[in-house]
Amino acid sequence: MDETLIEQYIKENGDFVAIPVGTSMYPMLRNRRDSVYLVRYEGEGLKKYDLPVYKRADGTQVMHRCLGKDENGYIMCGDNQWTLEHGIREDQIIAVAKGFYRDEKYIPNENRLYRAYYKLWSSNLFLRKCALRVIHKIYPRQKIMDKYSS
Repeated sequence: MDETLIEQYIKENGDFVAIPVGTSMYPMLRNRRDSVYLVRYEGEGLKKYDLPVYKRADGTQVMHRCLGKDENGYIMCGDNQWTLEHGIREDQIIAVAKGFYRDEKYIPNENRLYRAYYKLWSSNLFLRKCALRVIHKIYPRQKIMDKYSS
């Protein structure tokens, strides 16, 4: 599979600031509004709650949170989702987030409030599913996309 421009850039330079597109990492990352500081993945192994960019078999690049690992690989899930994605291999991982920009403010992975957010939000997918259903009734996905696209 051919390398994307992001893969080439990270390989050559080691880091990259990306503006995510989509709602899978909402509410942490807002579509086309926030940005993420990424560093090249060196094969050091992901930890629970890491936020990697990986390439699916169809070539799509995705940024979802690592929720663990099993015999088939890493287990990922977007913050705005409740369905787990299994079997992500080391060779699919391109980069890992070290922090993100919420508007103009940089929030590193070590930030206490951010750590509390991802631990709480990732602790129970059933409760997340219930919460997201309520949120999506109030703010449908298209409304979220439209709100942060301009």
